[in-house]
Parts: sequence; C-alpha cells; structure tokens
Amino acid sequence: MSGYFTRSMFQSLTSEERALAIRRLTALWALNECGIGGILHALNSPLSGLVVGSFAMICIALICALAENRWRAVMSSLLIVLVIKALVSPHTSPTAYLAVSFQGVSGALIYGSIRYLLPSSILFFVIGHIESAMQRIIVLTLLYGTALWEAIDIWGNWIAGKWGVIIPLKSSSLLIATYLSIHFLAGMLTGWLTYRILKAVNRNWGDATFRLSLKAGDRKELIPKRKKGKRWKRYIIAGILLILIALAYISPIAGAGGMQKALIAVLRAVVILALWFGFIAPWLISILQRFLKNKRQRLAHEVEETMAMFPRLLWIIDKAWTNAKHLRGLSRWKVFFVHTILYILQYRTVDDSAPDGTDM
Repeated sequence: MSGYFTRSMFQSLTSEERALAIRRLTALWALNECGIGGILHALNSPLSGLVVGSFAMICIALICALAENRWRAVMSSLLIVLVIKALVSPHTSPTAYLAVSFQGVSGALIYGSIRYLLPSSILFFVIGHIESAMQRIIVLTLLYGTALWEAIDIWGNWIAGKWGVIIPLKSSSLLIATYLSIHFLAGMLTGWLTYRILKAVNRNWGDATFRLSLKAGDRKELIPKRKKGKRWKRYIIAGILLILIALAYISPIAGAGGMQKALIAVLRAVVILALWFGFIAPWLISILQRFLKNKRQRLAHEVEETMAMFPRLLWIIDKAWTNAKHLRGLSRWKVFFVHTILYILQYRTVDDSAPDGTDM
C-alpha cells in the first residue's frame, strides 16, 4: 500500500460489495454528523470531540479508496449526509452544513489529485482542521470586531511590562498564530494516524476475527437530543442583555474609554447573535431545507436505507471502543478506528450470510 489506493485492500470485492461498503461508510458519516451525542456516549472519553470531528474525514478517505469515480461517490454520499442531517437536526446552524460540505469537496479533490496516501491524508486533515480554526476566528471577529483583539493586545502589553519582556508580535496576532499552529499540528497528527489506520485495515482485511455475525438484538437506538423550548429562552435572554447593556452604555459609568469599548463589543455580539438566530440563520436554513427536500424525494430509498443502518453501527462502535479500552493514548484510538472500520465493512446479519443493504 505504498502507492495511494492500490487495490490490494479491496481487489477481491465485486462492484456490488464496493457499493455496499460505500453505503455503510456513508451511514457512518451521517451518524457522525447527526448523532454526536450517541457516539460521544459510546466513546466516553474527554478527547472524543477531536476524534469524532475526524470521523467524517476518515469516512471520506475510505469512500475514495473504494470508489472508481471518487468525485461522484463522495458527492453522492455528501448529499445523503446533508439530507439526513436536515431530517434529524433541522435547526442545525448553516455553518455546520458549510463545514460538512467543505470536508466532502476538499477530500474528493485532494484524494483524487494526489496519488500517495500519506501526503494526501496529511494535507486533507491539515486543511480540514485549519478551516475549522479559521471559522471560529472569523465568528469571533464578526461578533466582537477589532475591540476583542485590541483588548487582548492591551492585556498582553500589561503582562509583558510586568515581566519585563519584549513580545515581537501583538498579543492577538500571537494568540491567533498559536491557535492555528495547534490545529495545524493536530491535522498533521490525525492525517498520519489515518495513514496508519488504513494500513492496519489493509493488513487485517479478510481476518475472520473482524467478520461479525450480528443477531437481531445487536443494535443500539439513536436518540437525538431535543432542544424544545430553548429558542424562545435565548431570545428573552438576548433581549434582557440588550436592555442592560444599553442602559450601562448611556450611564455615567460608561464614560471611561475602556469601559465604553467593552460595552460596544458586547453590544455588537448581542445584536449579531440576535440577528443570526432570529432572522439570518432561519432564513438560510429554510432555503437549504427546500433544496434538500427536493433531493430527499429523489433519494428517498437511499436515505431510508442509510438511516436504517444506524442502530447496527452504534452497536459496532460501542463494541470497538470496548475492545480498545485497555489501551492508552493514540494506540487506543488507532485500535478503535481499525476495529470499527473492519467490523462495519465486513459484518453480516446472522439470518442472512450475504451482504444486505437494508438491515445493517
């Protein structure tokens, strides 16, 4: 497996078996996007947020490994994932759809353009993590404006003066650079780990140990978290904060320049949040859902089939994590991912030894 996507791992699979494997990976990707709570509960680890965030990119890498036409396969899977995300989590922020789409498009382009597995995986994961970091920085800037970074610079200068040191960069620039560097290193690490995971899958492919025969009861139900009654509370809290900030802004206490800047920054954040949650996000979501509704009608069978796999996949994820619980550090995550992938791609139901695309 030195060259990228040599067919040694999947060379024995028929076209039907490849299609089944891609459907299962699509279901795992969709479960990751709309069933975070269930997966986090199964993993029960403080690092699971980062790992679950990498689940989608590993699924994309494997879809590309299985598909003859990588772009078409990833785009088809992406569309199914977005439709399911809209069905299960209808109030998800539009930025989440953007992030998922970015992963799918960038993964298809990178894995379709770079032949070798290691550099393509590292590049894919670095870009994915950097995009996530940049999205947060942009959101902070939109919310608080330059006042946030100015406040960080003032605080940094005060600390430097107390310690008697010279900081070559502004504190805000240093903070952003550090934040991006951490995500860059995380992308390097997870890209390298993905390379190791896929090589381990290749070595253990066909091992009878990973050919599960699942019974009817081998399933766990996904219960998505509901957020009923929270939207109106958010509006009330935002309104109260807006009134308090406005009163503080016009009061004599707000005469100091620093206080005034801080109040303006918080006021900006409250107004933008109110506009986002009250008007912009619902409008964008309605447009997106109308688009996905049309696609859902065309993909009704594929969507139903994909969601039917969720209980099986959750059971497998729980089993794979149990297998790895005795390990520590990266070894635990590597074993967990390898076992999850091998189990999911090779399992059979006990009442039907042939691959089945509806009851997984």
